[in-house]
Amino acid sequence: MNKFKRLQTLAWVILLTSFFICLGLAIGVPLGTRWWLLHTTRPLKIVVQPRAGVVSLQPAGSGASILLTENTEVTVHSTIKLSENAEAWVLFYHPDSAKEDVTSAPIVTVQCYGDTEISVVNAHTPRFAVSKLPHKVTLSIRRGANTQISIESNTRDTLLRVETPHGAAEMAQGIYRLVVEDKQTEFAVSSGQAYIPDPATGERYVVAELQRAELTAAGLKEIYTGERNILRNRNGDFEQPLEGTWQIFGRTAFVNEDSGTVRQTSLGDNRRIILLERVGQGFSETGVTQEINQDIRGIQSLRVRARLRVDVQTLSSCGSLGTECPVMIRIKFTDQSGAVREWLQGFYAIEGADKPFCQSCEWQAVHIKVAQAGVWHNYESPNLLPLLYEKGIEPVSIQRVDIYASGHTYGAAVDEIAILIGE
Repeated sequence: MNKFKRLQTLAWVILLTSFFICLGLAIGVPLGTRWWLLHTTRPLKIVVQPRAGVVSLQPAGSGASILLTENTEVTVHSTIKLSENAEAWVLFYHPDSAKEDVTSAPIVTVQCYGDTEISVVNAHTPRFAVSKLPHKVTLSIRRGANTQISIESNTRDTLLRVETPHGAAEMAQGIYRLVVEDKQTEFAVSSGQAYIPDPATGERYVVAELQRAELTAAGLKEIYTGERNILRNRNGDFEQPLEGTWQIFGRTAFVNEDSGTVRQTSLGDNRRIILLERVGQGFSETGVTQEINQDIRGIQSLRVRARLRVDVQTLSSCGSLGTECPVMIRIKFTDQSGAVREWLQGFYAIEGADKPFCQSCEWQAVHIKVAQAGVWHNYESPNLLPLLYEKGIEPVSIQRVDIYASGHTYGAAVDEIAILIGE
C-alpha cells in the first residue's frame, strides 16, 4: 500500500512539474521572443571624414593614434582629435546603408571645427523594424572649439546624448551647436530642443529654438535667448509656398538654353525644401530672391545661417572666375552713403585647379567645399559686422537676399536660410 502511495505521489509530482514547465514555456517563449524583437540592437555605421588640417583617430582599445587622410569607418569607443585649424565630420548611418551609396543620408552629422576631442561612447539602432525604440548615439566631447550637430528625421526617432566635462544634454531631431571650453560648455539650439539636467539641482531644463545655455562645473549657469532671425516670419525655412515671400528668377547667356527650375518638395518628415536644378552647356543662374529692407542700425552682431546640399555639379570649384557655384548666398546692403554693397558666399562639392572665390565680385571670401550628394551642410558665418567695417562698409539696412545656383549643369537643395542679428 505504501509503495502504491509513493508511486501515486511521484506521478502527481511529474504531472504538476510537466504542467508548470509547459505553462512556463507557453508564456515565457512568446514573451522572450517579444523582448528579443523589441529590445535587441545592432551598431550604427560610423564614418569619419577628415576635411582639413590634422585629424587623428585613436581606435577603440588602442593607446596609439593614426593620422586620417580619407574617409574611415570607425567603431564605438573610438576617439577623434582635431588640431587647431582642422575640420572633420563624423557621420552616423543606418547599418543597412550601402558603403558605396553616397546618396544615403546620415542619421546624425557632427561637424567639428578647430581644436576638438570627441569620443563615440555608444551608437546603436534596434535590430528589428518592429521595435519602437529610437536610434541612440552617445558622444563625449572633452573639448570643442565649434561643434555643430544635425539630427535628421528618419523612419524612427533619434536620441543623441552629448557628455562634456561640465554636464550633459539630450537632443532629438534638430540642429545644435556646442562650444566646450575649459570652464564652461555652451549649448545653442538652432532648431529642435535640448534637455539639460542640472547636476547641481537634479532638475531637467528645456533649451528651446534660438536659446542658449551655459553649463559650468557648478551647474546650469543661465538659459537665454540668442540672436533674432529676421527671416523667421519671412518663410526662411520654405515651409510655406514661395509665392508672397520669395521670387523665382533665372537667367542664361544663351537664348536657346534653359535657365533651370526651382521646385519646392517635402522630405520624409514633411519639412519642405527648395531644389535648384538645371541641365545645360552654357552659363546660367537659377534661384530665389526676397526683398528685406530691414533697418539694422545699432545691432551688435550679424550672422548668416544656412542648410544646404549639393547633389550635381559639372564645373570644378566654382568655374574659372569663381562665379559659378552650385549654391551661392548673396546679401545686398545699403551703406551709410546710400550705396548698395554686397556680401557673397559660395559652396561647391568638386574641387579643381581654379581659385575658389569670386574674382569679379566686391566680396571675395573663399568659397566653401561641402560633401557630395546626400549630406546636408550646416553653415554658420562669423559675425559679419567686423568684416564689413574692415572694408569700409557700415551697413544701414539689408536690402535683399538671393539664394541661387550658378554654372552649366547643377542640382542643389536648400532647407533653410536665416539672417541672425544680435541687438
